[in-house]
Formats: sequence, structure tokens, C-alpha cells
Amino acid sequence: MIELKNISFSYGANTLFHDVNLTISSGDFVAITGANGCGKTTLLKIIMGQLKPTSGEIIYTSGCAPTIGYLPQYSAIDKMFPVSVREVVSFGLMCRRNMFCFGHNAPERLVVNDIIEKMSLGHIANKPIGKLSGGELQRVLLARAVVSSPQLLILDEPNTYLDNSSEVYLYEMLHGLNKNCAVLLVGHDLNNIHKNAKRIFVIDTLTKSISANCLLSV
Repeated sequence: MIELKNISFSYGANTLFHDVNLTISSGDFVAITGANGCGKTTLLKIIMGQLKPTSGEIIYTSGCAPTIGYLPQYSAIDKMFPVSVREVVSFGLMCRRNMFCFGHNAPERLVVNDIIEKMSLGHIANKPIGKLSGGELQRVLLARAVVSSPQLLILDEPNTYLDNSSEVYLYEMLHGLNKNCAVLLVGHDLNNIHKNAKRIFVIDTLTKSISANCLLSV
């Protein structure tokens, strides 16, 4: 699906990482970990096309970039923005159209309603996101990320602020979604990463490079 070939990224004289080689295939469940500030989120932005690498190239094995669903870090969300759960999920359909009237036609409403039910969000569908618990908000953001049926789901530290039961539920959902799309996850929780990811990569702050920490059986 995606091949990163000799990817490097620098801010001026500060090199975050260099010569990163990584492949993501259909059905993959890949985790990237490493210390704070080592460039994990930057690497995700490069994969999503939001940043250009200093050097190296990204190769799309099918000839074009896969469709991507993205769940950002919890801290990047404005929880006081006056918007409902249903509206947030609808935002995930923006990539289908070039205007801000997404979610207003019958087929789109059906898609949104379907994912809301699958994510067990029906009872809070009209609730403002500012009134949600951490676990509920993460489910809403995950629903927004997958409502457009992406080929690749990218999650940046998705278990932040989640309690144990919410973490278990999150990974159960990810394994279900992984049947139809590849999953790329950045996180620090090594216990859950080792239990759930098929492949794990570590960005080393000393060598500024990425290495395979372990290869788990599928």
C-alpha cells in the first residue's frame, strides 16, 4: 500500500530522523513508538502528505495514495466547540465532496447513522462533544475517521486519557476495523502495543533512525 524509502526530516539543523524505511500493506496493524519529541507525529504527517520529507520518497504500490482516516491526538481537539456527535461523525465525509454541505443527503445520512450505531453512539448522537467522557469522545473521533471507509486508518496516541475498560473496547474496535483496512498507530503504551500490533517499530532518539522492535505473529 505505502512504502517509505530513505525518509529523513529536519527542522533547520535539527534532524528528527533519517533513512526511515517502512512498508504498510493491506491488512497490516503497525505500531510506531519512541520517546516524546522523537518525531512520531511528524512521520504520520509525512505519510498523510501534510509535510514533505527533507529527503527520501513515498511510493504508493497501487499507483495512487490510499484513502486515509485519521484520529488525532486527544489534546488537538477543541472539546468546547459547539458541535454534536452526529455532526462530528459527518465531518468524516468531507473528503467525498468539495463543499460544506456533507451529510445532508439521504445516502450520507444512512452512512453516518450506520457508523453511529456500530460504534454504540446512538444514545449520545445529538449530545454536544463538550459533555462527553474521554472514552466517548475517542469513539466519536474514531467514527469520524472510519465513516468514509478508508483503506488506511491512522491513530496518534489514541488511548490517552482512557481508562482500562475504554482501552480494551478501543482495541476490540480496531481489530474489527482491521479486517477491512490497514491500521497505523502511534503510542507509548508498550503493553497494549505488544499485545495488539502485528509489527512494531521504534524511533531511536540517539541514532535518529527507526528499527523493527519485534515481529509478532498474525
